[in-house]
Amino acid sequence: MDTANSFPDAGLLLKAGEPFAAGFCECPEAAPFGRCARAYRRWFEQAPLAVYGGGQLYPGGLRAGTTAIMAPWNAFTFRWDQGAFDERRPHWDASTAETFQRLQRLADEEAGKIQCLRGGAVAHSVGGAGYTHAIVNYGRVLAEGLDAYEARVCAGLDRSADESTRAFHAGLIDLLAGIRAWHARVLEYLRASPPFNGQRDRLIAALSRVPFQPARSFYEVMVGYNFVYYLDDCDNPGRLDAVLSPYYQAAPDRAAAIALLGEFADNVSANAGWSAAIGGSHSDGSSAYGAMTEIMLAATHGRYRPSLELRIRPDMPDPLWEAAFDSLASGNGQPAFYNEVQYLAGLRESDLGLTEADLVQWNGGGCTETMIHGCSNVGSLDAGFNLPLVLTDTLRRVLADDAVTFDQVMTALKGDLRDVIREVLGQVNDYFAARALHRPQPIRSLLMDDCVDRGRDFNAGGARYNWSVVNVAGLANVADSLAALRAVVFDDQAVTPRQLRDVLERNFRGHEGLRLRLGAAPKYGNDHPGVDGLAADVADFVYREIRAFPCARGGRFVPAHIMFETYAWAGQAVGATPDGRRAGEPLADSAGPMQGRDTHGPTSLLRSVARLPQRLAIGTPVLNMRFSKSTLASPAARQKLRALIETYFQLGGLQVQISVVDRAELEDALVHPEQHEGLIVRIGGYSTYFNRLSPELKQEVIKRTEYTLG
Repeated sequence: MDTANSFPDAGLLLKAGEPFAAGFCECPEAAPFGRCARAYRRWFEQAPLAVYGGGQLYPGGLRAGTTAIMAPWNAFTFRWDQGAFDERRPHWDASTAETFQRLQRLADEEAGKIQCLRGGAVAHSVGGAGYTHAIVNYGRVLAEGLDAYEARVCAGLDRSADESTRAFHAGLIDLLAGIRAWHARVLEYLRASPPFNGQRDRLIAALSRVPFQPARSFYEVMVGYNFVYYLDDCDNPGRLDAVLSPYYQAAPDRAAAIALLGEFADNVSANAGWSAAIGGSHSDGSSAYGAMTEIMLAATHGRYRPSLELRIRPDMPDPLWEAAFDSLASGNGQPAFYNEVQYLAGLRESDLGLTEADLVQWNGGGCTETMIHGCSNVGSLDAGFNLPLVLTDTLRRVLADDAVTFDQVMTALKGDLRDVIREVLGQVNDYFAARALHRPQPIRSLLMDDCVDRGRDFNAGGARYNWSVVNVAGLANVADSLAALRAVVFDDQAVTPRQLRDVLERNFRGHEGLRLRLGAAPKYGNDHPGVDGLAADVADFVYREIRAFPCARGGRFVPAHIMFETYAWAGQAVGATPDGRRAGEPLADSAGPMQGRDTHGPTSLLRSVARLPQRLAIGTPVLNMRFSKSTLASPAARQKLRALIETYFQLGGLQVQISVVDRAELEDALVHPEQHEGLIVRIGGYSTYFNRLSPELKQEVIKRTEYTLG
């Protein structure tokens, strides 16, 4: 579809209630950035507005316009809703049907331009395939105002002689016109709304200023923050306490701040938004804890989003520990705990070109993929590696030879892992090149440093930092399998290599005794040096291979273990493994042990996971733990939990997240879900409602070992 004549009728699309699609088709001869900028402009000019219910912030609730067939999407610029297309097709007249069929062909063509992941990359897309979360520079927008941004854009247009750079800046001017139109529509709508005891008028006064002019007060900065959050399609709120603290300190009012932040958290929750890091460090090395850190914890009681990431330093004040435990006790799974010292060290060692001022702005975006607030483009997650899938292929080949040794198995496995890593990351680099050419992101290019000043799109290297977080799945299954293989086949010689190969191919049918014997071998997560050493050996090899592969976008490929809701189905393509796992069964959750196999207590679990070279996996090695509710019921139990976290961090652990829920409650929620609609658990790098999980994943959450520290 190369000619203007084959493009859909933009006017008809606009009349049909598809402003984004109309804008995208309006200038068929324009470069991709200009077409996408015009699509966003038409969206902002025409998309429905959310209902105002009298709150302190607007927009609020679920972002409006989500029923469109073609609409903005922060991860991929736009999305195509085939279900909505099929539902509406029977109601179209012939002319409308022809226009939408052309639009569908155009959308398919656009998708094909960036469809670079194939074969092995698709098989290994455990938790991600080119997905891009980001955290725009809220602080700069609210301190300078979008008027100042537009002045920078216009200055860039005036001084540039390069045609593509001028087209970039012209597209941003088009985008800003759309944002102004949306802002004006919002004010007009609010002025026509009921006054709600004067709350509406206060909101109108704030929105008459922000985000185009600098915020002057805590209320204005919150109104502006919320507006920009919706402008960015409700992704990550980022370093909330760091941005908000100066405004709060000017006129502190804790109750008012909690109410505002609670309403903002409700908006994040309504849109299943993502992560916000709090605490941590300033660039001069001093601690960044303050009143706003505690207020953020208090404001999210009982709310499952944003996913709070509490950055722990050894000097974090005792009251903040208590505030964190109070938040957990509210049943929200918040916050997760992050080792500030080790994260800063790991980022410095990762050769990402970070300045000290930017380094302390690290934040897990999306689930918890490590990025820098306001100035980074980090794939999250761009690809993944299903380690047990590689292991089964290796064993199928090498165990055919009864003369094989365990060392030869390890050598073959590492060779296969290296081949898969190189194949997949090579395709990811192709994907980066395709995105740079065909899939610009105008909103991110406007709001993320340094795209405007460089005159380059966000996906074409415009952001200050560009790296890629890739996933590593099933490490515990591989370690357990190798330990069982070594013990049963090579040490005890209970079966030959070929016999085990055949048993695995038959999925243990007729060999339950052997399966149980393999299952009785030492398991990762129990402070067993032998199996933990295998986990660390494989992890070290995989991490270093990933980090060594050149990243075409810049920076590095950065490993992570983030399996969120994916570890239940990630095992579907994996055959039976020597740890006793049957074909198709789930894999282990993230960097932790296989669910329920950690049987020697929480300290043993943490010592095992701490043996991994975690600083090489700075993308975030997620560790999920479940504790009984009694753990937070007494000061003594809380002190034990704090000691566990601090000890894990002293051993080099990077992250741990905790669900505080009893097994009995989870089991009852299976039978009576209507009685547990507010039940929240931790999955991957975030909290979610237990009732929203698949049946398989619910079972895996229940299988987690429950610890009690009372």
